[in-house]
Amino acid sequence: MKNTILIVDDEVSYLELLKSILEQEGYENVIAESNPLNVEKILENQDVDLILLDIYMPEMSGLELLEKIYPKHPDIPVIIVTAVDDKNLAMKAVEFGAYEFIVKPPETDRLFLTIKRALNYKLLEKERDVLRNNLIEVKTEPKQRYEEIIASSDLMTKVFNLVEIFAPTDEIILITGETGTGKDLIAKKIHQLSSRRDKPFVAVNMASISGTLFESELFGHLKGSFTGAISDKQGYFEAANGGTIFLDEIGELPRELQGKLLRVIQYNEIYRIGSSQPIKLDIRIIAATNKDLLEEVQRGNFRADLYYRLNRGYIYLPPLRKRGEDIILLANHFIKIANQKYDKNIVGLSRKAINQLRHYTFPGNVRELENIIFNSVMKSEDNQKLDSVELPKDFIAKKAEEALTNLVSIEEMEKNHILYVLAQVDNNVTRAATILGLSERSLQRKLKKIKESL
Repeated sequence: MKNTILIVDDEVSYLELLKSILEQEGYENVIAESNPLNVEKILENQDVDLILLDIYMPEMSGLELLEKIYPKHPDIPVIIVTAVDDKNLAMKAVEFGAYEFIVKPPETDRLFLTIKRALNYKLLEKERDVLRNNLIEVKTEPKQRYEEIIASSDLMTKVFNLVEIFAPTDEIILITGETGTGKDLIAKKIHQLSSRRDKPFVAVNMASISGTLFESELFGHLKGSFTGAISDKQGYFEAANGGTIFLDEIGELPRELQGKLLRVIQYNEIYRIGSSQPIKLDIRIIAATNKDLLEEVQRGNFRADLYYRLNRGYIYLPPLRKRGEDIILLANHFIKIANQKYDKNIVGLSRKAINQLRHYTFPGNVRELENIIFNSVMKSEDNQKLDSVELPKDFIAKKAEEALTNLVSIEEMEKNHILYVLAQVDNNVTRAATILGLSERSLQRKLKKIKESL
């Protein structure tokens, strides 16, 4: 493998051992450096793809070095490999830009897996930055691969392009967006386009799992490990092994349970309740939430170290109200489905129905649009266009109130029109009077009255 890996550790014997292990694994370009003071010069003169960094070194600590090199080389993933298992230290390292934190001596399987993911992450970051900076044209080809996701807007095309970038990697992905935007569909598409497509895709709603059942549901248990455990049970993680696990509503996971999930991500293993034997995992994690997790971190509701590990690859799903051209496209799609479900033959949308949909804000997004169309089709006469859609009563009442508020008298309308015309002719009263069809004297009287009313 052509990737260049730099190992920085003051223990020369360990340095040479790790270099030998990596070379045996097939990494041809491995640089071993025992003095952290030399690292900046190495990075200036060579293209390094990955750094394995010790924390405790006499010349300079790994954290100090990380703090110096990360701003200059943010594209190089750094894996901390140190003898001290300290959660606070690990969190600080991640905050400083470290990709991962591994305790010495690392298990070779875990080390190789982490290196592979980190190298994929570097490629992923490079391609994502190019896309986000609009340095390449937005691709159109992916649309053909997303027939089950009805969309033609530029915003969704950008989402599809990110899926194309992320799917081939094994990186953890965080999908955010309002309720009903289709985060589960994007998660499934990432799985379908990945090398794990023939393996299980297991979706878990984290909000529906109680704290007492968390370990049993996710990790499984052995028969007799607690009251009610009448047989061995496989947890969601084990069921998804080799494939993808989708952790929906991750923002609802109580803080006291977040550490258990973090450990799974760090060590790629689980323990069934009642067992002391670890079950090794080869799994892709995709998480989703409608919450702002960074805000939750700042509030103390979500662990910062878990947030940083989940946010390797990030996809934001825009709300339906910002996907203008997709609304009618989706509505017609749901009409077809509703026709089959209710044995109807609704032949599209009337102009009135289109205008209703275009002016609605869809707080429930695609899911709400589906419900609105289904309900309207069910209640409509057959063999005609959908004359109107049944929007929520509170929205209709609000619009009626706004309409009443916006009504003005004829006198007010005349005043506004006179002032508008004056503004267009740079306050030339003679020209304004001609345009308004008034004598100049009449216009002067009206202007005097307007001035008095202001």
